[in-house]
Amino acid sequence: MSRIEVSNQEGTKEAAFVQQLLDSYFAFRDCLPKNGYIQENKTTQQIQDELEPMYSVTTGEIVGYMLDHSYSTTSEQDGTVCWAIWRQV
Repeated sequence: MSRIEVSNQEGTKEAAFVQQLLDSYFAFRDCLPKNGYIQENKTTQQIQDELEPMYSVTTGEIVGYMLDHSYSTTSEQDGTVCWAIWRQV
């Protein structure tokens, strides 16, 4: 197996793990309000900080995941922009 094939395999495994990690993080979260869910808005940085103990997920990976799963942004009262997230309680 060539170095390129090994590198591609590692990249594929890494991408699959990032997907699994984000799927796990969002398993009890949704992009829309539902019964039994509370609003828990977060910035990309806050999500990244919470995932850091498991793996260094890039902001691009998080943003791509959020957009692929129909999450939208919202403004907080102080004017900061964050992701609109609802978490199951």
